[in-house]
Amino acid sequence: MPLFRWFILRRLRQEPVRTTLTVAGIALGVAVGLAIRLANASATAGFAASLDAVAGRTSLEIVGPGVGVSEARLASLGWLREWGEVSPVIEGDAVAEVGGGRGELLRVLGADILRDQSLREYRLLDLGGGGDAEPDATSFLRLLVDRDAIVIAERFAGRHRLGIGDTLVLRIGDARLPFTVRGILRHDGPARAADGSFALMDIAAAQLAFGRLGWVDRIDIRLDDPGRLEEAETAIAARLPGGLAVQRPERRGRQVETMLAAFQFNLAALSWIALLVGLFLVYNTVSTSVIARRAEVGMLRALGTSRRRVLGLFLGEATALAIAGSAIGIPLGRLFAETATALTSATVTTLYVARAAATPSLHGVDVVIGFAVGVPLSLLAAAAPAIEASRVAPLDALRPPQGGGAEPRSRRAAWCGIALLALAAGASRLGPVNGLPIFGFGAALLVLLGLSLLVPAALAGLTARLPPVTVEARLARAAIAAAVPRLSISVAALAVSLAMMVAIAVLVGSFRETVIYWTHQTLRADLFVSAGRRSSLDGSQGGISPELETTIRLDPDVAAVDPFRALSVTFRDRLVVLGSGDFDVLLEHGALVFKAPADATARMRRARGRDAVVVSEAFARRFALGPGDHVDLPTPEGERRFEIAAVYYDYSTDRGVAVMDRGTFARHFGELRPASLAIYLREGADPEAVRERLLSGLGGRHRVFLRTNAALRAEVLRIFDATFAITYALELVAIVVAMLGVTATLVTLMLERRRELAVLRLVGTDLRQLRRMVLVEAAVLGGSGALAGLAGGLALSLILVYVINVQSFGWTIQFHVPAAFLAQALLIVFAATLVAGLYPARVAAGFMPAREVAVE
Repeated sequence: MPLFRWFILRRLRQEPVRTTLTVAGIALGVAVGLAIRLANASATAGFAASLDAVAGRTSLEIVGPGVGVSEARLASLGWLREWGEVSPVIEGDAVAEVGGGRGELLRVLGADILRDQSLREYRLLDLGGGGDAEPDATSFLRLLVDRDAIVIAERFAGRHRLGIGDTLVLRIGDARLPFTVRGILRHDGPARAADGSFALMDIAAAQLAFGRLGWVDRIDIRLDDPGRLEEAETAIAARLPGGLAVQRPERRGRQVETMLAAFQFNLAALSWIALLVGLFLVYNTVSTSVIARRAEVGMLRALGTSRRRVLGLFLGEATALAIAGSAIGIPLGRLFAETATALTSATVTTLYVARAAATPSLHGVDVVIGFAVGVPLSLLAAAAPAIEASRVAPLDALRPPQGGGAEPRSRRAAWCGIALLALAAGASRLGPVNGLPIFGFGAALLVLLGLSLLVPAALAGLTARLPPVTVEARLARAAIAAAVPRLSISVAALAVSLAMMVAIAVLVGSFRETVIYWTHQTLRADLFVSAGRRSSLDGSQGGISPELETTIRLDPDVAAVDPFRALSVTFRDRLVVLGSGDFDVLLEHGALVFKAPADATARMRRARGRDAVVVSEAFARRFALGPGDHVDLPTPEGERRFEIAAVYYDYSTDRGVAVMDRGTFARHFGELRPASLAIYLREGADPEAVRERLLSGLGGRHRVFLRTNAALRAEVLRIFDATFAITYALELVAIVVAMLGVTATLVTLMLERRRELAVLRLVGTDLRQLRRMVLVEAAVLGGSGALAGLAGGLALSLILVYVINVQSFGWTIQFHVPAAFLAQALLIVFAATLVAGLYPARVAAGFMPAREVAVE
């Protein structure tokens, strides 16, 4: 420890700028990785917590595909009571008109309270100050006896200052329904769902409100003997009629986790790029320390210090930096997690599942992971220079370091880089593992490592071609040529960050252009009507009422209406979207963009009224199916076989979509109300005028989103840009870390060359020339990093577009390079590199020539 304090810690204190920048780089890397981990966990935590709270003591649940369980079947299922208490329920989402008109999503449970109290514990809050009320089933039932009665959660009531007898307006489907608050639930049991955004209704009132007359969403079972869970599950499954299934409540949570797996995996992989760049700083710091202190290491060796101890000293330096960086990065990650959750929750809620975001909290396991990632990887990054230090011979204390060998090392590194790129090409041709693009990200990592190994040769080549038009340029070229091995690390870190930025920009640009083309080709309707504030894929938000649909169809400017309904069903143990539309209207007015086969339109025409579906590209890729194949989809009467008529391009969800004709859907699932309407107007009609006329005729009883074609396209792009905001934020952090590396390297070089700079001052070099020389060096480093990053980014974008994207989401997108954006971004980075050189230039100009030469 005394040797460590004298040899390592003292040096770190003497170079506060370099130490601070390295610690900051590690801290940012750990913070970003941890923030994404917390955000990913929060994406399902909110859903899982609500699921557990509402499930209560439910052991098993009986479910039907998409539409639930018909009440006509309840009498024949009376035998379920042999296993325990049984309670049919309605569960759905409503928008409460609170919070200044913005509304709040409220989870509504409709239950037969006489049966349900054995499954879920409801504790009423006595507003009169009497404490908890423990009502019996009959007195609780009296609270919900009216059709408009509702019981809300304590936290929801507190947030919006609601009390007994107040009116609460809920938007369910297109209807605005007033309810009277008859009770308030203490924050316990189901009332904990969605942070208190929970309401309880009588099951009959909920059926009426959600348009579910004759149906229940599921039947919850509380077993008399919980120890017989597996036995009960097997026995019930064997006895259930076709079209019904038994499952444990937590299965819905596992299905959501499976749905989010690819999205979260890709996000986590991108987040650790910032840490990868931070590891370059560790390598650079330890490597610079070894080179600058070679003579001191030689002295230690001459005094009897073993190689093992020298190795331990420099690994100890990396450990100290990593511990400090991780210690700062962990709480910083908790702060970043709020932003990351906000950015990811928009995507998760739009594409996957509502109520998925919860405020992330830091646990002990997260602290352990922060150190377990930051420290070992930092040691790995420092291993090579530390081993080099341990091999310094005692005689090196008596002779200056030799400058030879840099060119052969650069050549060897270049050949290794080419070999890694070849391996990346091979890995990119391998398929996914359990639906995750493992080999795709492996190929991306190989590209980044190969790029890093090619940087020394690229830097040396660019420096050799630097025109010696000024004295400053000649001095800068000589200085860079003599320090290529050390400078390459910082340039490689910058190149890796820029490569990721370029690749993400190309991916997002390609995807955006593809979505723009797709929306222009597919969204042909003039007006779009939707009932919910987001697309409901599980039918839990109600639908368009017959009254409103009739009003729209009778409008003189309306030529055709295509009603669309979507359900979530399970196919091959994965949640997919099952939709219905009017194929006649689609064929006459719409324009699906088909992928296969060539006669897709004719096949879709023949599919009308038949047991046939058209499926999205994501569905076809995920399950390796195509036109002519058959799929067995669940219906209320059991599985039915449907022929795949065609495959169409769709970018609304990666879950996979199967769409059948409206008549076929009604035959198998009943007449369900549509969740949205696509309205085609007569030629010459003004969409804005029709929209205003329809909205003005709704009155106060209906509330819908009625968008024009242009407005919906703009909304699609807004959601798209919000979806990818997190990726830009991640790459921005990586670039900031790389800039820290450039600054740290230049400052270190200035400190090492202080005698050389002092001699230059003594022979007549003025301060402006000295500053310009350093800025030229910064420009060469920035230019090298920009060019290498551009080349590596374009190679990486091919993997992202054609491998990772396809394997993760099943989407085909057209390759598009956003040249203007990339040019602006690279110019900004180049300018930022020059700015990063200002501080080292100031350091160089601050040396006192006489003192520096006298010290030497």
